[in-house]
Amino acid sequence: MSFWSRPDLEPLRKFRFQIQIGSSDVMWWAKSVTQPSPDVSMGEYQLINHKIKFPGIVTWSDIDITMVDVGKKGKEFYKKLTESGYKFEGEKDGIIKEHYKGQVFKIEKLNALGKVIETWKLINPFIKSIKYSDLDYSSDDLVEITITVAYDSATLT
Repeated sequence: MSFWSRPDLEPLRKFRFQIQIGSSDVMWWAKSVTQPSPDVSMGEYQLINHKIKFPGIVTWSDIDITMVDVGKKGKEFYKKLTESGYKFEGEKDGIIKEHYKGQVFKIEKLNALGKVIETWKLINPFIKSIKYSDLDYSSDDLVEITITVAYDSATLT
């Protein structure tokens, strides 16, 4: 039976989502986000004329969030990156994940009434990169920021 013949079912829509980073409010300026996706490696064991396959290590792909720069958001994410251990003046090298312990990072899918129906929660997330869009006199497009977030794992509830 198809979903369109059942009035109690509604397919999820791509544009019904919200993102929350930290204890701040929902990021209403986010345009798009990639959902977490696991990839399981595979091993093989040969036993005479048979190959037996078994699951290996799970690797979670980084997610990208594209958002409109509304005021000082570019500075905010740059500050979060520098507070996490990146020092571009030569004080420290690398990133310290300790600063992100307990960091809340959620991607919530919504229904037509705005009620949360699914939630992705990232475990130990940190900002991996920030890409600011190009500036161009010949365009009237909005200025965007894309951040890449790496994490250890995710849960879907």
